Amino acid sequence: DNIVGHMVSCTGAQFCPLAIIETKAPAERITKLLAERVETPKPLRIHWTGCPNSCGQAQAADIGIMGGPAKKLNEETGKMVAVPGCQIFVGGTIGEDGHLSLEPYKKGIPIEDEILVAELLEIIVDQFNGKLRH
Repeated sequence: DNIVGHMVSCTGAQFCPLAIIETKAPAERITKLLAERVETPKPLRIHWTGCPNSCGQAQAADIGIMGGPAKKLNEETGKMVAVPGCQIFVGGTIGEDGHLSLEPYKKGIPIEDEILVAELLEIIVDQFNGKLRH
């Protein structure tokens, strides 16, 4: 698989006091959902990191997901509330001519399966020639 086998995740909030988000379980779950919905012509490196320290090296990945603030509409109150979220980085490379993606491609994305998967599918199709599975 060009997606599942190339995912990297830091320890996340489960074991690290610096992490803003949990990384391992969402990384595994969302990576599997992506693999079910899209195929890529070459391996796609998706790295997860729980905070700006970037132990998961999000800025060096094809797609990097870094824990950060996000807001979502609370249906009951009609108000925006803080939820676990992320910034998404796109286009980092590794190797002799490696390049870090230092500016977030998107910010404030809630880490909820359907919201994040939709954002990532759009990026994979637009930036990495991904083809949606039917």
